[in-house]
Amino acid sequence: MDKLKKIFLSHFEQLFIVNILIGLVVINYFIPLKLAFINFYFLPVIAAGIYLGKRSAVLGAFFCVLLVFIYLYLFPEHFSMANRNPLDMYLHIAAWGGFLLLAGAVVGRQQEKLDRKILQGRQMNQQLQEQQENLTELNTALQDYSENLEVKVEERTEELAKTNESVEKLKEKLESTLYSTMDSSVVKLMIEGRLRNEKRLVSVMFSDLVGFTAYSEERTPELVVRDLNRYLNDMEPIFLDYHGHIDKYMGDGIMCEFGAPLDYDNYRLMAVIAGLKMQEKMRRLDYPWQMRIGIASGSAITGLIGSRRQSYTSIGDVVNLSSRLENVCSPGMVLIDDFTLEGIERFVDVRFLKGVARHLSEDKETEERLDLLMREAMEATEPKRRADLFFQVGKLHLALGEQGDALSFFEKGIKLAPDHIELKLAYAETSIQKGEAGKIKVKGKKQRVAAYEVLGIKDVMLDRDKIPAHFYDQYKDVVDLITIPEDIMLPVESLDGSIGHSKVVAVLSYALAGAMGIISEKEKLEILHGAFVADIGKEVVPHHLLNRAVSSLNSSEHELVRKHSVEGVKILKKMGYDTSSMHQLVRHSHEYFNGAGAPDGLKEEGIPLGARIIAVADAYDAMTSWRPYREKMVSMMAFDELRKDVERGQFDPQVVKALHELLVAPVSS
Repeated sequence: MDKLKKIFLSHFEQLFIVNILIGLVVINYFIPLKLAFINFYFLPVIAAGIYLGKRSAVLGAFFCVLLVFIYLYLFPEHFSMANRNPLDMYLHIAAWGGFLLLAGAVVGRQQEKLDRKILQGRQMNQQLQEQQENLTELNTALQDYSENLEVKVEERTEELAKTNESVEKLKEKLESTLYSTMDSSVVKLMIEGRLRNEKRLVSVMFSDLVGFTAYSEERTPELVVRDLNRYLNDMEPIFLDYHGHIDKYMGDGIMCEFGAPLDYDNYRLMAVIAGLKMQEKMRRLDYPWQMRIGIASGSAITGLIGSRRQSYTSIGDVVNLSSRLENVCSPGMVLIDDFTLEGIERFVDVRFLKGVARHLSEDKETEERLDLLMREAMEATEPKRRADLFFQVGKLHLALGEQGDALSFFEKGIKLAPDHIELKLAYAETSIQKGEAGKIKVKGKKQRVAAYEVLGIKDVMLDRDKIPAHFYDQYKDVVDLITIPEDIMLPVESLDGSIGHSKVVAVLSYALAGAMGIISEKEKLEILHGAFVADIGKEVVPHHLLNRAVSSLNSSEHELVRKHSVEGVKILKKMGYDTSSMHQLVRHSHEYFNGAGAPDGLKEEGIPLGARIIAVADAYDAMTSWRPYREKMVSMMAFDELRKDVERGQFDPQVVKALHELLVAPVSS
């Protein structure tokens, strides 16, 4: 059946034409009254319009009309009607033919429109079907994706974690490589892009082992390297504690800068204390060698030097002077120059050793004579005798070609003995010679500097301006009760030039604890040790803030400085000091007595007595000590300030009163 349907549809036009012809022949040939069947032609024309379109329908109608006219012409009698004019018949057939053509055109046009809409509908239906299929596929894919999303997220997370891990490992390797070849501060500044080539004031240290060459020649290379690494491993922590930059290792020698690349105000103090601690450690560990240390301070050019392989270093005359000081230094000594002494003389004991030329001299006899005279001049007390010695020292400097140094000593002698004729003449002649020599460039010009041996750190307990003799005699042995190593606090104190502060505060707090009625030795010892480490948190405070007066700090900076007590507790925990009582004392040692700025709990319960004691002792020692931004106060002025602070609610009045009674000797005594 379907096959016949396909054949019919495929040959519809031919079959239609055949049927039309047959129908016309039948109508026009066999039916005598053709006019009665003339409207029959509308059927095939309309069918043609529906099935074949406008063109075929119009053509079919035209041929039908033509055929009717032919029959009309040939057989007019078949179309005639009674009492009708033949012309009317032609007009009637013409009108009929026009309507037939119009019917074919209208039906065909409407059918074409309908076909186009049907086609568009089919196309839209096909597109919708395709979209439906795509949506089905997407829905299936989305369903699969949603079902596997968690797995994919986990897989992606693992991939990202592995990528991050590899990046972190690469970063660690890079940083480890950089840290193994450069100082950590240099690496950080390089990474941050803040490392600059600049001229700045630094202290340069040279250290060298005496007898290491002979030691190494008698032992295997493996043993020598092992011992050398052990020595360097013992020295490096000291450099790091005092913020020194290890410039380079030169066999058994070390070059180190203080004050670069990070700028510290007390770079000279940090360098000298580091040198003392190095010598102290050498003696304590009983190495088979001795060490010489030379430290010079001054202006130097610092920065990365090199093309492909770069290193951070210092360049300048101060480097040469430091090396010279180390060369002339005796084993076990720390030797410094004048400019270094200016920054540390408040904190360390020194003695003049000799005048050191910046360059080696071939006249060793004159050099020895000069050292002897300099030592005699420094020890002489009678002005005339010292002036004579300065005159002789000046003449020896002239013999060594050091006119500038000669003038300096001649001038010192004239100040001591204004009537010394020989000194005046020598000064005048040397001034003329120096003026003439200054007109030309003198190659290899020499200059001599004074060299001082650092003997040790001064005992602040011997400062009678703050610690009276009667108090010292009673409590001098309390220092021996402190079991926390001094090396924990010295690096912190060197940052703001408060050497010995922790010791004084600890002893004063111990004495105040007894005066305030604390009888238990355990509690007094807790206060002693809490006071000793109360300022350990200062190492996390920006050092430039520590070296400024409190009145010059804004509110945020002041709050940052005050937070060092909280940071101090964290540091103590990391160091293994887990005593809760010590943590309480340190945390609240800088709280105001009236509770201003303290946590709500403290306002209700009150600040612990030990913390109030430490606060007063800390303030007293700070006011009676020198700081980079001010001179120290006398004891009575410090107590006046403490009383003002009591009125402001900062300190416990009973503790201030007890401290005054401890330090101010009775009138009867």
